[in-house]
Amino acid sequence: MWETRDLTCVILIAVISFIYTLVIGQLGNLVTGIAGFNYLFAIGHMFFISFGFLMYKGKRWRLFLQCSLVALLTLTTYLSGVPFDLLSKIPILLTAFIADLGFNSIYQFFTKRNRLKWLSLLLCFCFLLMLLFFNSLNMYLFYSPQTLSAYLSVYALLLPVSIIETALGGLLGFEIYKKIRKA
Repeated sequence: MWETRDLTCVILIAVISFIYTLVIGQLGNLVTGIAGFNYLFAIGHMFFISFGFLMYKGKRWRLFLQCSLVALLTLTTYLSGVPFDLLSKIPILLTAFIADLGFNSIYQFFTKRNRLKWLSLLLCFCFLLMLLFFNSLNMYLFYSPQTLSAYLSVYALLLPVSIIETALGGLLGFEIYKKIRKA
């Protein structure tokens, strides 16, 4: 059963993630017009994914709901494509569904061994890679080959930055979660 506290946490994190997207997260694509350039600001998105996942404590479908709300709220932004493009939000939903299903299944294993920091990092890296895969598949199926080629070129260029920001976002999410858990 869903508690009011869980729903409030999901909605709050989704809204703050949306505000981050409005202010910072969409700047890469908005300023340059290049698909995939938003990976330059991956640290914030990975922070919200990691922090949200840890706050839900292994309860299913909270992360999926959070990402679904973010996808719905960011429909008018340049987060994962041009505004009002429903096809560009499908990879976010697929990635969130698989991440929620998979990582909530192994949450107890990592909790018993006191390894939530590693789970947070693993979640962020898997989320990033699944998002790359589903975005590429989406572009391959529904967009022109030039769009896919440009996206993969930019992603390859930003891969080192994305890896560092993903690790920092996952660690930051864990550290904030640890501070809140103690309070």
